[in-house]
Amino acid sequence: MTERRAVLVSMPLLLALGPAVAQAEGPSPGYHPYAADHLRPMEIDAADAVAHPERYTTGRLPERQPDFHALDELAVAADANDASGPAGQLPEGWAQHGSVVMPAPVANGELVVDPAVIHAVEDIPGNEYPRKHTLFLNFNGGMLYSGADNSAENKSNLAKQGVYPSYTGGEQKALSIIQNVQEDVANFGIQVTYLERPNKTVPYTMEMVGGSWSDTNIESPAGGVAPGADCGALGQRHVVYTFASAGTSATQAANTASQEAGHAWGLDHTLNCGSVMSYCGAGNGVFSDSCDSFCEATCQGPGSIGCRLTHEEFCGADSDRQNEQMELSWIFGGNEPDMEPPSVEIVSPEDGAELDPGADIDIRTLISDNYGGYGWYYYITRDDEVVIDIVDYDRLVDPEYRAALNLGGLTQGTWMITVGAEDQYGHITEDTITVFVGMPAGAVDSGGGESGCADGTGGCPGDGDSGTASPMGTGDGGQADGGGVDDGGCSCQASPGEGGRQGLAGLLLLGAWARRRRRR
Repeated sequence: MTERRAVLVSMPLLLALGPAVAQAEGPSPGYHPYAADHLRPMEIDAADAVAHPERYTTGRLPERQPDFHALDELAVAADANDASGPAGQLPEGWAQHGSVVMPAPVANGELVVDPAVIHAVEDIPGNEYPRKHTLFLNFNGGMLYSGADNSAENKSNLAKQGVYPSYTGGEQKALSIIQNVQEDVANFGIQVTYLERPNKTVPYTMEMVGGSWSDTNIESPAGGVAPGADCGALGQRHVVYTFASAGTSATQAANTASQEAGHAWGLDHTLNCGSVMSYCGAGNGVFSDSCDSFCEATCQGPGSIGCRLTHEEFCGADSDRQNEQMELSWIFGGNEPDMEPPSVEIVSPEDGAELDPGADIDIRTLISDNYGGYGWYYYITRDDEVVIDIVDYDRLVDPEYRAALNLGGLTQGTWMITVGAEDQYGHITEDTITVFVGMPAGAVDSGGGESGCADGTGGCPGDGDSGTASPMGTGDGGQADGGGVDDGGCSCQASPGEGGRQGLAGLLLLGAWARRRRRR
């Protein structure tokens, strides 16, 4: 075991969504296929963003889901799950072992993922433990693109590029699957959604329910498939699959769905037939609370337990066992709601900075929350025109700050920079500053008014203090909150846009929305 712990290889980054590992001098702390191997801020050329804003304004609202209640129209009497389709072709460097696809060096036993890597990155923003999480069960299918997993952008390492089929078992059976999966994760900080997708900012696992193994690029039949060896669930944006149709029982489909999600969160197969992580269970399994022996040789192949050393932290060294409840509780915590919004503070540049045209700025932001599992975005306007509206998926950060963007070659105008963070319970917090390029602070902009709220009106309703409209809202400048914050000025805010979180009524209504007043 010790020898394999020390084995290091140079591999291409399989998933660029994991948080960065600081590059310390001396030996690397170990190997993890989902941890980034470099440290750099996001870089954007400002002039290019002004000339081609469509490249940098992908937005944060999710793709609108088809009507879940229309599933009955797709229901068929016979089992449509075709296991005789052509085999796919996995991305280079991946290998399939049963229902798990993992990096080849892990699959063939050359490498075991080192927990030292997990502990080295657990304090990176958004990745702290425990972290809240969302499992989105997608019964409606839709377009999938081949590429590194990104649930928000429909990208999957296991996808054949094209339209993935919808579930054909009907609405009632789908609801039974959902209920069973919800019961499986009820003890953890994991929400299960199915009507609407989370906003793109929020990291979540998407599970495609329906179709066949031949609708993916795996090479042999399986009841479902997931990317494995993500010990500690660093990736957070995986896409997994449950191959279920009209002929698949709801119990069987739910067990498969929970199992594939478990693989994406770092769990391996066991021999406990009462666990959803076992092939032998015939009933409604659960995530086991005992240290169970691995089903390695029969289920995945010899030497293929990639998260063996992580499992040892809960069941003892060289135990070759896994405790699913303990591991998921360590990652996701308990099921208490998250009622605290994130904290966001732009540290540099200074609000009101006056710069020459062509200047470069390094945007550095401190972001934190009481739970991990949050994400952040950049919303930037020039003279009230949106030029950048993107989610920072890569999560590669400046070592001294919590979010970093280098914006080069600023063109003349008034630049308003907003950094926002969103957590798993719909809380969104933003901080906004203004930078003047080639003009003094307070100068009249090209729109004919003083730079202020994003609608160009020059300030918040009710006083002369300038503010910002929420990029998630209507863009009408918001409403005064009447709270008398700071020096008596207002805090402009707007309600989140459509496509927000469902299933939280009674806890959050439309969700809490926190906004920092523009600093002077």
